[in-house]
Amino acid sequence: MRIAYADGPLGPRSNPADIATLIGHTGQFELFLGWMIDRPEWLADPTLTGRTYMAGFAMTRAVAEGRFQALPMRLSAVPAFIGNWQPDVGVVTGVRRGDGYAFTSSVGYADSLALVAKQVVVEVDEDGEDLGAPLIVGNIVATVPRPPAPPEAPAAQRPGDAIDAQIGAHVVSLLPHDATLQFGPGGIGEAIANSLTEPVRIWSGLVTDAMATLADRNLLKAPAVTAYTWGGDPVRRLAAAGLLDLCSISRTHDLTQVAAIPRFVGCNTALQIGLDGAINLERVNGKVITSVGGHADFCVAASRSVGGMSIVSVRSTSAKGDSTIVPTVEVVSTQRSDIGLVITEHGIADLRGVDDAERGRRLVAVAAPEHRDRLSAAIGGAR
Repeated sequence: MRIAYADGPLGPRSNPADIATLIGHTGQFELFLGWMIDRPEWLADPTLTGRTYMAGFAMTRAVAEGRFQALPMRLSAVPAFIGNWQPDVGVVTGVRRGDGYAFTSSVGYADSLALVAKQVVVEVDEDGEDLGAPLIVGNIVATVPRPPAPPEAPAAQRPGDAIDAQIGAHVVSLLPHDATLQFGPGGIGEAIANSLTEPVRIWSGLVTDAMATLADRNLLKAPAVTAYTWGGDPVRRLAAAGLLDLCSISRTHDLTQVAAIPRFVGCNTALQIGLDGAINLERVNGKVITSVGGHADFCVAASRSVGGMSIVSVRSTSAKGDSTIVPTVEVVSTQRSDIGLVITEHGIADLRGVDDAERGRRLVAVAAPEHRDRLSAAIGGAR
């Protein structure tokens, strides 16, 4: 039997063994899991196996142990994968709305899962708030109460610091008037939001508190379109004000729709950037860190948007002091052709309209100074 879970910061927590028992299945089952913030205790079960499109966050340990296969998959491809995989059971999180149930703080691919799964189990969050997400449509056969948060603390977003603020200011200095922005999670994304002084629109995979507070600062020109939220009171205020359009990744990550948005700016980050502009999001020194997610989706769309731009912002060194700009990335997660600008605390490398050799020289100029000689040697040039 195949069981697929919806994902997101408040995705389902129920033990899949309990779900199987609930629907009368007593044999083996295979799982598909997505982006999970909580790490439920059952995820440590050594007999539990399956697949995931998201190797990071709560899934890191299960992937490292080889129990879950990390699929090299864009987030936009997940609905098609699930449809072809044909899950017997789909588990989604919902809140009560009238006689039915609506999705909670994230939709992600949950709407597609509910439609294609032969049976749907809704994990009902009685304490959850209705943020205006779509109703759950599918063959709902059972509901279960949402379990409490696991004792292990969920992964926290790293707070921004002075370096992030420098990078955020560089990004904001480039933005066109009346821009539509997409943000990645983390300190740099927060710094970009905090640096804004001109009203913008948001079309993003994720909205956090820092992005939601743009409405409090009168800097949001229209409802923020997103598939996931990760926050508290600011996100709830955004929804209450009618400024949150919470929908499926089938809309937020659709290349045709997003590329058609004028002045669409993708603001993303990376683990490594090659001297040709190729991006690695997935692993360093053989260790799997995270997955492609929506990065490639938004970079491609931004590179095609009229008046838009595809920006990747990174700190010039990792926590261990290694250069994040490297001669060649360990794995190509997003192609160099879809990256327009690279920004570090040392400046802006505009890669548009130049060949690979010039790209390399411009990237060396924004690398950490202590690594520039080695990087220059890798492209056969001088600093």
